[in-house]
Amino acid sequence: MTSSIPFEHITVLREELLDSLGLTPGDYAVDCTAGGGGHTQGLLERVGPTGKVIAIDRDPWAQSVLKARFAKELESGQLELLAVPFSQISAELSQRNLVGKIQGLCADIGVSSPQLDAAERGFSFAKDGPLDMRMDQTQGITAGDIVNGWSVQDMSRLFRDYGEDPQARRIAQAIERERARKPFERTLDLADLIAASVHYKERSRKHPATRVFQALRIEVNGELRELEALLESVGPTLKENGRCAIISFHSLEDRLIKLAFRALAEGHTKHIDKRLPITAVEIDKLKRFTIIKPFPSIPGEIELEKNPRSRSAKLRVIEKRGE
Repeated sequence: MTSSIPFEHITVLREELLDSLGLTPGDYAVDCTAGGGGHTQGLLERVGPTGKVIAIDRDPWAQSVLKARFAKELESGQLELLAVPFSQISAELSQRNLVGKIQGLCADIGVSSPQLDAAERGFSFAKDGPLDMRMDQTQGITAGDIVNGWSVQDMSRLFRDYGEDPQARRIAQAIERERARKPFERTLDLADLIAASVHYKERSRKHPATRVFQALRIEVNGELRELEALLESVGPTLKENGRCAIISFHSLEDRLIKLAFRALAEGHTKHIDKRLPITAVEIDKLKRFTIIKPFPSIPGEIELEKNPRSRSAKLRVIEKRGE
C-alpha cells in the first residue's frame, strides 16, 4: 500500500552507524530495515561497486520507494531488495551462500516517520485513521482485531509487558466497556478513550495512549519475536571481524539487544560448570565477540535539533573476532 504523503524519513544516527561497521570496498553488507533507504545508501557508498548490499523491508510502500530510488544499483546487482521479515535473514543468506561472509549487518528497529505520519496506516494516536498498524497490510491481525476481540486479561498483559503501562488493566477494562457499546474502528476513538480513562498524579509530555499504541504495534508486527530471531542470527551471519549495529527506540528492544550482545561477548561461559577441566585459553576461544562500546551511542545536540524524534534512539555495536 502506498500513501498520499511522500515517504520522507530522516535517517537516525546515520554516520555513527556507518562508521561503526568498518566497511571497505568489496564487502558484503545487510540492511535489515531499509525503509526510505538512508542507511542503505550509506552502505552502498562504503562497499562500492565491487561490493554488495542486501536490503530488507516487508512494507510494500517502502519497497516501491526503494525500487525507484535505487533502480541503477538494483539493475547492476550491487543491491538486492527483499520483501520479507528480517527474521528470515539466515535463510535468505543461506540460499545465496553468504552465511559467514557478511562484514556489516545493521537494523533500525521500529516504525519510521512516514509510517507514523500516514494516518491511513493507523500507527499514530494523533491522527485519525483505521486501527491497522500492520507493516505489511496484506496479512496478519490488526490493532482493531486485538482491542475488539481480546479478553481484558490478555489486553492487560499486552499493555503491561509490551507497553510497560502501569494502568494496563484499567485501560483494558475501559476498552471492554466501550466496545460493548460500539466496536473500535478509528485510532482517535481509541486514543480519546485511553486519555479519558487514565489518571496520573503528574502531567507527562507523553500522550496517555503512547504506551498502548506501542504495545499494539509490537504485537501486530511481532516486533520482539523478529528482533530475537535477528539477534540469534548474528553469530553465523557475520564473517570474522564483521560487525552488527542495531538502533532501537525503547527499553524493551534495547534490553533484548544488550543482553544478547552480552551473551555473545561472554561466550555463554556463565553456563559452564566451573568444576570441568576447561582452561582459560579454551574459555577465551568461546568469547568470539567484542562489544565495541560499554554504553550505547545516542544522538547529539545537532541531530536532536534537526530531528526531535531521534531523542530515544540508542545504537549498540558488536564485533565478531577473528581466530
